[in-house]
Amino acid sequence: MVSEKYLRLLNWLFELLKGALLILILGLFVHYFIFTIFIVDGSSMEPSFKDGQYLIVNRLAYLFEKPKRGDVVILRFPGREKEKYIKRVIGLPNETVEIKDGSVFINGAKLNETYLKFQTQTEPALTETLSENEYFLLGDNRANSNDSRIWGNCPKENIIGKPVFILYPLSDWGPVSLLF
Repeated sequence: MVSEKYLRLLNWLFELLKGALLILILGLFVHYFIFTIFIVDGSSMEPSFKDGQYLIVNRLAYLFEKPKRGDVVILRFPGREKEKYIKRVIGLPNETVEIKDGSVFINGAKLNETYLKFQTQTEPALTETLSENEYFLLGDNRANSNDSRIWGNCPKENIIGKPVFILYPLSDWGPVSLLF
């Protein structure tokens, strides 16, 4: 005959496992559909974001609205979707992006990029016309960024979401919106 203490222990373990399973399922749901964490790797977005920062990314940000020019986005690298990058939206669908004389032009008008360090030059010269579902993305540290100038335009479906909060390092802790 099984003792009452043993049955209580089994019941307690069963309840503990149910709770742990529920937490795991909820955590996975949140991670894959609502928020995720992204770790900045490299200096391509300096001075806005630094190597080693941990960011909370809102996966729902572009569910009902489209990315806007100037938004910082987390994306799956086109062609190698397991790699994730952080870049800034420069060109929107159906626009023509031109880089000439060290500056960016959208449909012939020079883009005012207040988030760049003073006198940042954008090279090389190029002209790119985006399709209905493409975005042109650049890093803020133009001299050290692997972006649309190299790998081409980014399809909308590769955009994961928008960083909303810096978790780490604690000296940078806070909402991303305060940076811009």
